[in-house]
Formats: sequence, C-alpha cells, structure tokens
Amino acid sequence: MGDSINTEDTRKNAIDPFERQVLGYIRKYNMFDNVKHCVCGVSGGADSVSLITVLVRLCGYLGIELHVVHINHMIRGAAADSDQEYVEELCRKYGVSCNSYNIDVQTMASDRGFTVEEAGRLARYDAFDTVRRQYEGEGCVIAVAHNRNDVAETVIFNMARGTGMGGIKGIAPVRENIVRPLLGCDRSEIEGYLDRMGIPYCTDATNNEDDYTRNKIRHKILPLMVEINEQAVEHICDMAELAADYERLASGVVEEFLKSQGIDISQENRGWTGTESRCGEYSVDRGTLFAQNKLIRELAIRQLVGLVCGGLKDIGRNHVAEVMKLCDAETGAGIDLPGGGRVYVQYDRIIFSTKTDSDTEKERGCDPVDIDMTRDGIYEMGNVRLTVRIYDRPKMLDLSKKECTKYLDYDRIIQCLQLRTMKNGDYIVVNSAGSRKKLNRLFTDAKIPADRRGEIPLVAAGSEIVWAVGLRIGENYKVTDNTRRILHMEFENAGQR
Repeated sequence: MGDSINTEDTRKNAIDPFERQVLGYIRKYNMFDNVKHCVCGVSGGADSVSLITVLVRLCGYLGIELHVVHINHMIRGAAADSDQEYVEELCRKYGVSCNSYNIDVQTMASDRGFTVEEAGRLARYDAFDTVRRQYEGEGCVIAVAHNRNDVAETVIFNMARGTGMGGIKGIAPVRENIVRPLLGCDRSEIEGYLDRMGIPYCTDATNNEDDYTRNKIRHKILPLMVEINEQAVEHICDMAELAADYERLASGVVEEFLKSQGIDISQENRGWTGTESRCGEYSVDRGTLFAQNKLIRELAIRQLVGLVCGGLKDIGRNHVAEVMKLCDAETGAGIDLPGGGRVYVQYDRIIFSTKTDSDTEKERGCDPVDIDMTRDGIYEMGNVRLTVRIYDRPKMLDLSKKECTKYLDYDRIIQCLQLRTMKNGDYIVVNSAGSRKKLNRLFTDAKIPADRRGEIPLVAAGSEIVWAVGLRIGENYKVTDNTRRILHMEFENAGQR
C-alpha cells in the first residue's frame, strides 16, 4: 500500500475529500496491513452506511474483500425489518455479501441479567466474530463505524460514572481484530458526505429518545458544551489521545514492576484494561508494592484485579482503595471482589486469586451441621466426617496429643455444638484464666495460609471454637481430674476412609 493516492485513479474515481480523509486515517493506524477480508457492521444508520460506502469505493486501494453483517435486534418491529431490508438492498447494489441476524436482544438481556444496550453490543460483536472466523486464515478484521462524537460521548459518560485514564482515553482506533476507520471524522462530516453522494440512510427513532444515558449526553450535554466552545468535540478527542499516550507510558512501568514480581502480563495475551477470561492466582510482595509511586501502585492493583475478576466492568476506585488498605493489614485479612475475585494478605505478600469451581463446590458442602449432644453419632460435612461418642470417664484415658482425636469434658459444654467452617467473630479460649484469641490470629500463629482457612473444620458452640481440627481445643473444655463424662470426637476426611 502506497503513501498517497495515484493521481490518475483519483480523477477516474472522483475521490471525495471525506474518502481521502478516511483513507489517511486508515493508513495512519495501518488498519488493513496484511489483511484480505473486512467484516463491516452496518445498521443502516448514517455512520455505518457512510463506512460501507467509503470502504466499497476504497477497497481497490486497500486490497480487501468486504462482508457486511447486519443485526436486527427485534425491538422496533416493522421499523427494524425495514432497516434490514434497506441494508440488504444496499449490499446488493454494492455487490457485497450480507449476513443478517435476527436476535431477540430483550430476551437475551433478561436471561443474562444485562441491560438491553449491553446485550445488543454483545450480540453484535458475537455475530461479527462469527463471520470473521470464516476468513481468519487469510487475515480478517472487523470494521465498525464509531466517530469522533462517539469518542466525546464515551469520555463524558465514563467521567460521569467514575473512571481513570482508561476511561478518559475513549475509543481506540485499533483494538485486536477491530478497526474504526471513521474515528477521525465527526458526525457532521459523515452526514455531509452522504448528502453529497445522494445516499439515503435509516434513522432509528430510539436515537431521538432520552431513555438511554448516551442519548442524554448526545442530545443535551454535548450540545451545551459545543455552545461554550464550538470545538468542544475536537478538544475532548485531543484529551482522549493524550490520556491514551499517558496510559501507554504508565502501562509500561506497571508491566516492568509486575515482571519484577514474576508476573509477565504480556504472556497472558491480555489488554491493559483487563480480561474477559479469568486466571488463577498472582502474588506480589506487599512492601515492594507499597513502595511504588501511588499511581503505579494503583494501576498495578487494577491490572491484577482485572485478571482475577474477568475484567474491570464492575470494578471501581473504591475496590482499588480497599486493596490498598491490605498493605498494612494482618495476615488473613482480605476482601472479595465482583466477578469472583479475592485479594488477601499472606504474611509478606498480597495474593490476587480467582474463586474456582472447586472452591464453589467446597462452599456448597460446608453448610453447618448440628451435633446431637444426647447420643453418639456420625456427622458429615462435605468430605469431612466427625464421629462423636459420649461415655463415663474410664480409669485409664490416653490423653496424649492426637491431631484428629480429642477428648473433652462433656459436662462443661452448655451450648449446642455445630460442625462448620470459620465465620467472622470466631474465637477460642487459650488459657485457664479464660483469655480469648481470635480464630484468625490462631491461624496466623500456626502459619495457615488465608486461602486454606475456610477449609479447616471446626466444632463450635456459637462463636466459641471448641475444637479447631488439627490445631487445638479450647482450654476450658479440657479433661481434668474432676471430669465425669467424656465427649470423644474423631475426625477423618475422604482420603482417610
């Protein structure tokens, strides 16, 4: 591909100034280098109609074959069907293949717990990628029709709901397999181009309603900003480009810091703003993390949170701030995050982890089990089995320390007992004076990793721990010379049966 349009070809094909502008933007970001196929999303609106028109007229220069995808969201009834017919007719006129999909987006949103906007976007990109994969071996990208106004609207939207540099940078010209050839143009230029070419386009009536947040920004907020300064859109887009430059610089520093901690995010094939698939576990030295510049510290945390939470969709600065507090917390302290992520302190390190299916199964099998104190019995909790026997104290009783067998003074137990796992507020009595120790502190002293503490079976009387299996029994339940009846407890897990 050359750096300029051939003069003879320009005269022959009457290249419009708008098309020249788009071609320059395409070349600036190398959008179609080593690409033979382009999947173009076309809704029938002005933006997407101008995109497919420009690409049809420039495909000879670009050396690409076009494939249109249209999504009927099945929301607007006959109007949506009319848009679909228009796009299919336009493709026939242009000699371009058209793949139309009818997707019930409202039902999809309801079934998956999304907003209609989120479901629509997911449906579109799934369809785009379905077609793209057909040509993947020859080089194929997806072209969508975002423009400069979309960038400005996105920046304002993200600022209103709370964001960092990642949100201020707006929309990238190229991201993975997606290219945006119109991102250097504003909406007035797009509509002016279609008017000059005499090409009609569809108008979605919902775009004129203010039910959606973006429409409020488009119809109310942005016009007011343009009243203040007619170049407001351009200035917002310039700020977005600067934010992208700053973020690229910061991301390099963060990547180097994480590499020093043995975490190579480049090997994960993940973008700076997170991932849609989740990883297992990452560990950083909390002293080293705390010593970083505040910005780098926060961005490193955000990067790691994105990796274990499946992206940053529901992650805000408040979550990052809560993780920051763990730099000064005791071992065992931790927080759960949206998306199934967890961050906790393990001695001198902070662990970022993903809750696995086995973790979930473990939790499901750990509902508390009541122990009947009137008779012998066997009680099971997940893979744990506890055998309980009650009898008069024999003359000879082997009180030697055994990890999984304990003898307690039955008559000292005045509450009902449960077999369960740890809860907030648990404690154990540690001496004859009745001094208490928090269960978390007991685990810390025993050097039990935070991610294993929820696995340890407990025999509890309310919040008081009678027996932390494998560790110790409460001092006030020990057998003494005055003990009359014995509570004999024996623990085993699945691997011991």
